[in-house]
Amino acid sequence: MDKDILKTAVVLRHRLHRCAELSGQEKQTKATLIDFLRTHTSLELHDMGAWFYAVYKAPLNVRTESAPTRRIAFRADFDALPIEDDPALPYASENRGVAHKCGHDGHSAALCALAAEIDRHGCRRGILFLFLHAGESDILFLFQHAEETGCGAPVCQKMITDEKPDIIFGWHNMPGFPAGSVAVHDGTAAFASRGLVLSFFGKSSHASQPENGHNPARAISKLIIDIPELTAREDHRGVVMATVVCVRIGEEAFGTNAGFGQLMLTIRAEFESELDALDAEICARARAYARQDGITNVEVQYRDSFPETRNTPDAVAAVRKARLECGLPEAHWDEPFRSSEDFGCYTKLTSGALFYIGCGTRHAKLHTREYDFNDEIIEPAVDMMFRLAQDA
Repeated sequence: MDKDILKTAVVLRHRLHRCAELSGQEKQTKATLIDFLRTHTSLELHDMGAWFYAVYKAPLNVRTESAPTRRIAFRADFDALPIEDDPALPYASENRGVAHKCGHDGHSAALCALAAEIDRHGCRRGILFLFLHAGESDILFLFQHAEETGCGAPVCQKMITDEKPDIIFGWHNMPGFPAGSVAVHDGTAAFASRGLVLSFFGKSSHASQPENGHNPARAISKLIIDIPELTAREDHRGVVMATVVCVRIGEEAFGTNAGFGQLMLTIRAEFESELDALDAEICARARAYARQDGITNVEVQYRDSFPETRNTPDAVAAVRKARLECGLPEAHWDEPFRSSEDFGCYTKLTSGALFYIGCGTRHAKLHTREYDFNDEIIEPAVDMMFRLAQDA
């Protein structure tokens, strides 16, 4: 990797860290990224409002009939989290209560570095046979907002439908893996999940006359008790989970029998079809238990919905080949991550893979106050993506 570009990427990463913004509010972040690309590259930029992408077009003199030009896309996210930053950092977040605690500043800085590297040096593909080069690919650089809420990728799918890349890659930094090591998983890389809000509209009454009301406490309790049965069925192909995140029944009013209640769950599964089945069964039981206590109105709302992120075999093979050619160590990874990623929206439309790059075995965990992206993994990340741009 060009060392001058690496230095500018680290400076950019620190600039992004200072201006950390929540999902859907990333105006300064986006402007900073666009400014970098305008300053350091001559790429074609497409401003799409909350997000944008850049395009590198292979020169006409390397487009050949024997090797048609492929279109390869790379995605980086750029939103931050509602977590207080460490004020001791020399580039600490200037927005109180908001910080880059998932490393999206590093993801975007690395993608900018890749863009600068390819704009400066090109990305000629491998040799087909004696002295005949396999041409060069068009490269798409997708900068995505709102990954943390799952709202970004569904919007950014427009780039896939408009530009029609043959394949797309994304990566995420991963504490606990050796720094610079690479992991990729066949099939599901990250679970599908969604937040489920069940609201029970019963009828309140005087606490001395509960028979005159319809209290949702029993229906909610039965549903919670059912969760182990619903998630541990033997016919599940993969892991299925449901976590109670909040229960609200009535108010602190000891003279009143509660007439309203809410149950909030995060449900997740290795396979999206099994998540849908779990969702349907929970909602059916919620309404059935409510009816038993005279409650006829149960509303269902969803929050933070994510698809399963399913890697395609061709993309996984390309990542493994790139790792070997870059001389990077392999991180062993036996199971898909239970956390979610909206990258799966892209692999519903084209081939692709989400892979992971370790940022240190003792590195602070993601989504913690102590976490900060490891600048030392920008170079292996760019090297991996550059190799994929050449050979995928």
